[in-house]
Amino acid sequence: MITRIDIGLPALEGLKTHWKALEESTDAAVFIRYEWCLYQASMDNTPVVLSAWNDNQCIGILPLVARHLSAKARVPVLSHLCQRFTDYQSILVDNEVEDGQVFDAMMTALNDSDFAHHSLYIPYPDNRLAALLRKQPGCKPCQTWRHTLYRLSGKRVKAKVAREARRRLRKLQDSSDIEVVVNADFDVSLADWILETSARRHGENALTRASDREAILTLLTTYKDQLHLSYMRRNGDCMAAHLGFIHEQSLLYYVPVTDEKQRHHSPGIIMLHEIMQDLSDEGLNSIDYLRGDENYKKDWGNVRKKRSGLLVPRYAGVNLLQRFLIYIWLKRNP
Repeated sequence: MITRIDIGLPALEGLKTHWKALEESTDAAVFIRYEWCLYQASMDNTPVVLSAWNDNQCIGILPLVARHLSAKARVPVLSHLCQRFTDYQSILVDNEVEDGQVFDAMMTALNDSDFAHHSLYIPYPDNRLAALLRKQPGCKPCQTWRHTLYRLSGKRVKAKVAREARRRLRKLQDSSDIEVVVNADFDVSLADWILETSARRHGENALTRASDREAILTLLTTYKDQLHLSYMRRNGDCMAAHLGFIHEQSLLYYVPVTDEKQRHHSPGIIMLHEIMQDLSDEGLNSIDYLRGDENYKKDWGNVRKKRSGLLVPRYAGVNLLQRFLIYIWLKRNP
């Protein structure tokens, strides 16, 4: 096995053919696919891409970026390239290869490179990457958060919660023409409405910024086969909608929105209830609510667990001040 470290956007683009072949063979999540990572690299990030090879076949990819641990803790770290609007940070590994072997080879390559003194900091690792990181000496959890899911195999949503969603839907149906579609065909105008509504509600961010809208819609169009769109309309006008992704029989509940003028009707909760009723028919077994501690997740989830970022400190060649800054940062970000 040979491990490479490629730096810069042109180097990442040079991996396109191998990257796309690997993501297709592994049925990778959107958050680690080539176009997604390329877009992240285009946002003033210089990618540091680790790749593993058997002969001329790429069998593993981990996209990173060099930065500081924080604005105050000026400690050099390598973090995942996908920082913005990415809820899970992943590694690509060929299904026929043991992922621990690939990851260990990547870490050895880092130790022999100019990045040997960089700690490894992954804020939102998926389960696979988290398991690999935890095996590294000195790995520390940090920035713990509460993760909520709904699984069909778990407890049902409380009867009074589901009953209230049905009651609200019936009340609307008595006075209006209501349309609820829980797995709509891809529609650029609907995706645009979702992003614009989210921006008005929460303020613009890297995903919803108007100046980047065309580029984001192009990115979403690229992944329309993995997208899951739902909407609820009243007399032809959108009341609520959701844009998410499908991965491994799970719906990643990514961007749910509600029209502000219709919020008092709770259309988002009505639509979520309808999505749940349709999971089995769509071949899905869970809803992953991703990051965030919104109140509705308490009522509409049945699995709750702690997740955390992971920091693998590298102390060799690091001065005492930087060691102290790592210690303080971990204390302040439990």
